[in-house]
Amino acid sequence: MPGTDRTGLAVPLRRALADAGWLPSDDAVQAPAGPAAGSAAGDDRAVPVVGVDLGGTKLHAVLYDPARHRLLDRVERTDPRGGTAVTSQIARIVESLTAAAGLAGRPPRVAVGCPGAPDPVTGAVGHAPNIPGWDRMDVPADLEARLGSRPLVHNDANLAAWGEHAWLPGRGGDLAFVAVGTGVGLGLVLGGRIYAGSRGLAGEVADLPFGSDPFEPANLVHGPLEQQVSGGGVERRYLELAGRRRPAPEVFAAAADGDGAAAQVLDDLGRLLALALRAVRAIVDPATFVLGGGIGSRPETLAVTRRWLAVTEGESLQVRTSAFGDRAAVAGALAAAAVSV
Repeated sequence: MPGTDRTGLAVPLRRALADAGWLPSDDAVQAPAGPAAGSAAGDDRAVPVVGVDLGGTKLHAVLYDPARHRLLDRVERTDPRGGTAVTSQIARIVESLTAAAGLAGRPPRVAVGCPGAPDPVTGAVGHAPNIPGWDRMDVPADLEARLGSRPLVHNDANLAAWGEHAWLPGRGGDLAFVAVGTGVGLGLVLGGRIYAGSRGLAGEVADLPFGSDPFEPANLVHGPLEQQVSGGGVERRYLELAGRRRPAPEVFAAAADGDGAAAQVLDDLGRLLALALRAVRAIVDPATFVLGGGIGSRPETLAVTRRWLAVTEGESLQVRTSAFGDRAAVAGALAAAAVSV
């Protein structure tokens, strides 16, 4: 596994992910059949690890219990108040999982994936309008005070990229994970490490000036690309073309049923995604692009993006969908908690 295993949990955790069906069958076959020599699985003294995927609407936390070799998870709606209400919510869920594993009183190693750009110096998380108040507080320090140990806090797309890199070795070197769902994000693994930039802003592709005017007030908040390439963007574009509203999943279903407006929406989506991937390639040239998120991981999105890329790129860009689906960020958070990034 790439990175440095600080806990002795990398091999047994990978096997737990395979046992739980998180890894695709071809990778699950490669996972060891029993505890590896020197691993922490089955050791009552081993410290558990927790991965947290914090979104604007949903919080998903997973604990790996090395003593019993199992995964425990919790899903809640994200507290809309943001700020310390969310850090308190994360701490409560981690404590609940630790107690459920019978490991109360032993702070686990925790990694949190969140929207926006965590500043490595101040601890504030900017560019995360769905988590109000995090841009004005030291998030890791607040969580440390509540958890008893300092967690890692990374952009969720960066952790999704790390999960694809760490748990699926051999599927490419440098990697860019493009998350398309409620919002749009980009995670980068370059030279075997997460690349976040000097202020955590690397990968904020929502700000790319594609699809709409970057100086429009709304685009200064969510970014011009995100306004078009996101669940809300799909719904708005369909309203423009068809004159009625449909949720994004219904737009995809309508396109499959021959709805011309829905098919046009998907075509526009693929065209803008292809432009975004070409822009990223021009700067960092990753070996592999991975599409994830509720919209990005759909096979229709992959197909139409590849079709537009083929117009100018032929087969030069390697693009695939995420192996973990909507678990990509939490799988990456578990990897970050166990393995240095």
